[in-house]
Amino acid sequence: MADIHGVTFTRAVSMSRHALVVDARLYPYFDLPGLSRLSVFRLFEDLSCLYMHAPVDLRPPRDQSARWHRRQSVREAMARVVGQDGAHGRASTIVLVNRITEVDVLDEALRGVVGDGEHIWNVQPHDALVLTGNGG
Repeated sequence: MADIHGVTFTRAVSMSRHALVVDARLYPYFDLPGLSRLSVFRLFEDLSCLYMHAPVDLRPPRDQSARWHRRQSVREAMARVVGQDGAHGRASTIVLVNRITEVDVLDEALRGVVGDGEHIWNVQPHDALVLTGNGG
């Protein structure tokens, strides 16, 4: 998220109209160019977004054992924050991460979680994150 300009972040959140923002970063900073912590929380309030800081370890695992542990810890963390069925009022959720590699870990960990006969999670990086090359 560090490479995104504040205007891009504001536009992305405003256009997405999600009801829940989960900040999975260990340190939830918002000191992006053109943005401040106060303006971000005002934006969330104006859009009626619930903000939750829930740090999750999304570092890419080094081996299969670590992959299974990471998958379990991510699933447990997201279930605590969003709910067992993956739906906070059946609304989509924005998850804030630091790097595109963390999106991949999140996607791998949540892929295959099924509820009511259908997949609950569909992880999609926002174009702003992909286009900035915000990688590891």
